[in-house]
Order: sequence, then structure tokens, then C-alpha cells
Amino acid sequence: MAKKKKGNGEGTVYKTKSGYRGQIVVGIDDYGKPIRRSVTGKTVKEVNEKLTAVKNSIITGTYIAPNQITLCDLAKIIIQDDYNLNYVKESTFFRNKDTLKRIERNPYLKNTPLQALTCQPIKDFLLSETSMSQSIIDKVFMMIKRTLKEAVKRKIIKENPVADLRKPKSSQRREKVRALTTDEEMRLYKVLTTEDVNYSHQMLLSMLTGMRMGEINALTRNDIDLRLNTISINKTMAKGQKGQAIISDSAKTANGNRVIPISETVRPLIEEILFCGDKEYLFIKKRKLITTSQVNLQFQRTVEEYDIIDKKVKGKVSLHSLRHTFATRCIEAGMQPKVLQHILGHSDIRITLNTYCDAFENFQKENIAKTDKYFADMGISFYKRKKALTAS
Repeated sequence: MAKKKKGNGEGTVYKTKSGYRGQIVVGIDDYGKPIRRSVTGKTVKEVNEKLTAVKNSIITGTYIAPNQITLCDLAKIIIQDDYNLNYVKESTFFRNKDTLKRIERNPYLKNTPLQALTCQPIKDFLLSETSMSQSIIDKVFMMIKRTLKEAVKRKIIKENPVADLRKPKSSQRREKVRALTTDEEMRLYKVLTTEDVNYSHQMLLSMLTGMRMGEINALTRNDIDLRLNTISINKTMAKGQKGQAIISDSAKTANGNRVIPISETVRPLIEEILFCGDKEYLFIKKRKLITTSQVNLQFQRTVEEYDIIDKKVKGKVSLHSLRHTFATRCIEAGMQPKVLQHILGHSDIRITLNTYCDAFENFQKENIAKTDKYFADMGISFYKRKKALTAS
């Protein structure tokens, strides 16, 4: 293995089979021997940048020795590295920091060095989180597992104490978000088009195009093409570090970047929005971008104030129900699953089929009933035959 040395105690860079490894002295142990920190990278430049970062952390006093680093310390480094290396968007970076804050609330995980961690206290912490949603539990569990896996990879610890630990399930009762019935949709449509309701344009657009609210709030005038009758979806609204609305430079998923048609039903609404909208963004309030949470709060107030929801129909109604409502009406109208997949921006046809399986099943039953009537009109019927056989 060839060695490339750097002068002035700045560290040493080695060539390895998979790239490069660098070492730098970070201190002296109790026996007077140097303590070295190793970093890896695909290029010499990447390794040198990491060595410089370690050196700067020593100078500023923010460096943590491997035998003192905690799970939260290492998780913070991983989160920042993911963002600096452009592996995650800004919105994901802030969500990861929020997840870390949940872990930091536990004194054991925040203060105990990685080498001293054991499985049971970590398991107890995860069990204490089961009252939260499954989504939160998943994020916390994955961050802990990834951090400890990275600790083994960096040779901070020899074994992962939670390698075989199973992810707990939420004790919350999950209620499936449903679409609005046709009667509920018509009541809501009437309210949104006749009453003075904040964010009515956004709600109508979601209910009639299936766009996610984050995608709607991020729309600009340049995304609308009335000549081709299309809407380009290429970004989404997200939350910044302080909870403020920020624009992500791409849609929620890779397949979320799409172009959808403007129907004849929707075009007058789009023209009205363009007439009322800002010079750049279509939806803005007091010179500030609008978050999904703001629209969601107004939606909940509206459906309660105007008694929109039929309490006898099972299922949860939320702002996301508007997207479900659009998809359900499309299925009822006979739209093919593959077409609906593109309009909704799903990455896999199975997501579309699984999410709206009830609607597809009802649609199939309705079409079978139509086929039965068609056969009967042709004269194909076994009822007469059965009646004749019974009589004989």
C-alpha cells in the first residue's frame, strides 16, 4: 500500500483498494503515545478536506475523541455529512435534525459514550416512543441503527449492540385516510366557490388535479402553460429549520417531477388563480410563502364549520383526502391505472393500485354489472334456462 505524506503534521494519506485513507494525530494517550484519527474518501481531495475539518475541530475545541463520542454526537456528524455531500435535500436535513432532537431528550443516549452503550436501555427508549406515530418511530429507529452501524464501520465500537433489535410498532390506532363521497365533495365545492374561505383556490386545485398541497403552494407562473394546457410540477414546499416555508428545488420524489394536463373543468380555475396571484408565486400571503400546515388548519375549520363530513362514513378525512378524492373520481370515470399513476406522481404502479384498491374494486364490480346487462340485451342469460330446468 503506497503512502503519500503531507508535511507540517497535517496528516498522512494512504492509497487503498477502494480509494484513499488519511490519518491525523488528534492527541496523546495516558502513556504518551499519539492518538490518531482516520478518515476515508474516494479521492485525495476528499480525504484532505476531511483531515482539514478534523484539524479545525481540534483548533476550535469542538473535536470529540473516539472514546468520548456519544450516539447523538455521531448522528449529528452523519446528518451534516449527508447534507454537505448533497445526499439529502434541505427539507430532509431539517427533518433529520428534528428526529435527532427526539433522541437527545433521552439522557442515556445523549451522554453515554458509544463504547458503553448496551441494548436494553436503547430498547427501553424505543418502547417509550410507541405512543407516537409509526412514521416517527421509524425515523428514530433508523437513525439509531444507522449511527451504530457507522460506529462499527469507523471502528469506534466492535459490535453493534442493537444489530438484532426489532423495530417496535406504534400503539396508535391507524385510521385510513379516505376520499370524500360525491355528496361531501359537492358540499365542499359549493362552500369553496361561494364563501370567503382562505386558501380555497389551493383546496379546489388539489381536489380537481390530485396535486399534493406542497406542490400546489410551490407553483409559479412559469409552471403554467395555457397554450399547451399543462402544469409543470418540479418543486415542492417544505419546512425550514425554524419552521418557515422554503421551496425545495425538486418534487417530493423523482417521479413527482411531472407535467400534468389542465382539464376543461380546471382551466377557468387556473385563469382565476393567475389573475389573482403574485408576480412570481401563485400562492403567497403577506409576502410570505404558505405551508401545507396553514392550509390544513383552514381545511379542518371549513369542513367543521359548514358540516361537510358525513359522520356515518368510516375513515379519516384530512387535507390529503382531496388528493384521494380526485383519484377516486378518476377511477370511477374509468381512467386507466397507469395514466393515474403518472398524474399522481407515484413511483410504482403498485402504490397506485394499493392506495386505491377499494375504488378499483368497486369500479370493477360496476363494469361487471354493465357487462351482465350487455349480455342480457344480447339474449345471453341462464336465468331462463335455470327456470326451465326447475319446472321440468
